[in-house]
Amino acid sequence: MRNIMMSTRRVGRAAALAGTTALLMAGGIATALPASAGPNCPAGYHCAFAGSIEGNSKHAYFNSDSDFTNDTFDYGPDWMKVNDNVEAASNSSTGGYESHYYYDINYGGGLVFCVNPGSSVDYYQLSDDGVPGNHNGQRDEASSLLLRGTTTIHCF
Repeated sequence: MRNIMMSTRRVGRAAALAGTTALLMAGGIATALPASAGPNCPAGYHCAFAGSIEGNSKHAYFNSDSDFTNDTFDYGPDWMKVNDNVEAASNSSTGGYESHYYYDINYGGGLVFCVNPGSSVDYYQLSDDGVPGNHNGQRDEASSLLLRGTTTIHCF
């Protein structure tokens, strides 16, 4: 009788362990980072806009870009350069990356603004002094984009 009770306990423990393992595995799947979609930006991309997010002038980045000087918006007058002309941004990261925009190339000059996955910032939310590229304000100032994992920095 004692051997039967010991076997029953082992089977019970094994079943409980298997159930716990299944719950943990299911929990791991359920807690995976969700795909986050910002407005007017394809999944997996970080988009910079000339004008409003609802406009057509956009440049989509899949990775960090240390220098916007050779980048152009996909629509606009004379294929307008992205450098010092970012007026809005959207983050559709599928990996949980924040979009960090910097004043200078090579992520220099300080942080202009950042955007959380699944979020965006439109032109009217960014400060502006009317002079692009002078490191004052946020609109028309960005020259590089660094994708970062979750930080403690307050982002849009």
